[in-house]
Amino acid sequence: MTRYRDFRGVARPVGVVVMGLGVALGLCALAGWGFDMVLPPLGTQVMRGEWALGLSAGAAFALGAGLIVFGRRHASGDLTRREAILAVALIWSASSAIGALPFVLGAQMSVVDALFESVSGLTTTGATVIGDIEGRLNRPLLLWRSLLQWLGGMGIVVLFVAVFPNIGAGGKFMFGEEVPGTTAEGLRPRIAETSRILWQFYLAFTVVEFLVLFLLGMSTFEALCHALTTMSTGGFSTRDDSIGAFADPWIEVVIASFMLIASVNYGLFHASIRGRTLRVFLRSAEFRTYVVVVVVSTLLLAFIILGQNEGDLLRSLRIALFTVATFISSTGYGTEDYMAYPQMGLWLILSLMFLGGCAGSTAGGIKVERVVLMLKLVWAELRRSFRPALVHVVRMGRTVVPQSALTDVAVFLVVYMGGLALLTGTVATLEGHPLPAAFGASLSCLSNMGPAPFHLGADNFVAYGVASKLLFMLGMLLGRLEFFALLALVVPDFWRR
Repeated sequence: MTRYRDFRGVARPVGVVVMGLGVALGLCALAGWGFDMVLPPLGTQVMRGEWALGLSAGAAFALGAGLIVFGRRHASGDLTRREAILAVALIWSASSAIGALPFVLGAQMSVVDALFESVSGLTTTGATVIGDIEGRLNRPLLLWRSLLQWLGGMGIVVLFVAVFPNIGAGGKFMFGEEVPGTTAEGLRPRIAETSRILWQFYLAFTVVEFLVLFLLGMSTFEALCHALTTMSTGGFSTRDDSIGAFADPWIEVVIASFMLIASVNYGLFHASIRGRTLRVFLRSAEFRTYVVVVVVSTLLLAFIILGQNEGDLLRSLRIALFTVATFISSTGYGTEDYMAYPQMGLWLILSLMFLGGCAGSTAGGIKVERVVLMLKLVWAELRRSFRPALVHVVRMGRTVVPQSALTDVAVFLVVYMGGLALLTGTVATLEGHPLPAAFGASLSCLSNMGPAPFHLGADNFVAYGVASKLLFMLGMLLGRLEFFALLALVVPDFWRR
């Protein structure tokens, strides 16, 4: 008997997800063809976008069917925790590869660049290697680029668990690896039902934002794309100048509002609907902290940039609200050059990039909950230093946080900061860039942010080499899956019986 575990059964769930992406590619091809039929051609027509998507859909169906047949032959009941972890890693890897195919076929991008764009989309990072979006991508490819972020926002694994609940106990493990943060407040214990609830809210918010943007004057196509990439907190835009290209204050306010909504724990929305009360928001210590951070940061940034806006307080507040929303939500839309802000403004933006949104949301970053718990833990240890006999209890709201959760938070922060330092140093060495530029790019990828402070030249990743792009892709996946689901694969004991 071999000393290694038989993981071949995980091919089945991976195949199901790949086939699901094939369906998404096919629908996107039809929608893109419909837009091109009624609107003038857009972008460089290397290959008509619908054909690139159609061929990619065919490849996804073929690969998915093969994996399902292979996995069914070797399946042995429900997925174990180890199989679920491997399945999550393989699902994200396979989805990234399938998602890259339309960019290779339709935009003649290199394999590495296409993979970078696909990984950035699925992880909702929003970093791009396309310097001329409006000139290089046609509507079907722009729509696919937006749909990638939307699928990755709530999580392709969460969608899989919602649609295919018969995977048994493995669904619980897969769901746990997918949903970011340490809690899932307000959600029901059944994982499949929880997944459906999350996606129902996600879809409802997306539809509402689409309708509002359309009523504000956006075209149907652009309203759809921006609704998909706002609620996913992804930030891919159809314009090179992002939201600034529309020059519409009301569009900025609406998108900022939905970015902030997308950064809230979705469990609170469900709990408020189920209990028919908004008190669940007030009872959430994380939500209260999040609101305070947004309000204080907006007022502070408005004051900082007031001079740049010739003393116009209303304009400064609007720009500050949008900037705070785009960075704390990790969306990464832009309306102006934030690097032109005074130094204090840049420090505020960096702080928001580290912080991120709430646990159980689509936002990236460390998460507000973890930061609050870490600060409370530090305060408890300070008190312990002069009152060692006192029992120090850390609470989140009224709930006592177990020591295991505090340990998880501390370990996560150590791994996060260590990964950031390692990625920064490696990229700086490979590229010969100054440390600030490498740091900004690394922080962008690990926090799934998109914008990279201290960038040299345009705020994109076009100029980086192949090795750095591969490292950035790994950083995006590690950040999206919060490290441990991928890092577990390098532990030798993981593969042994």
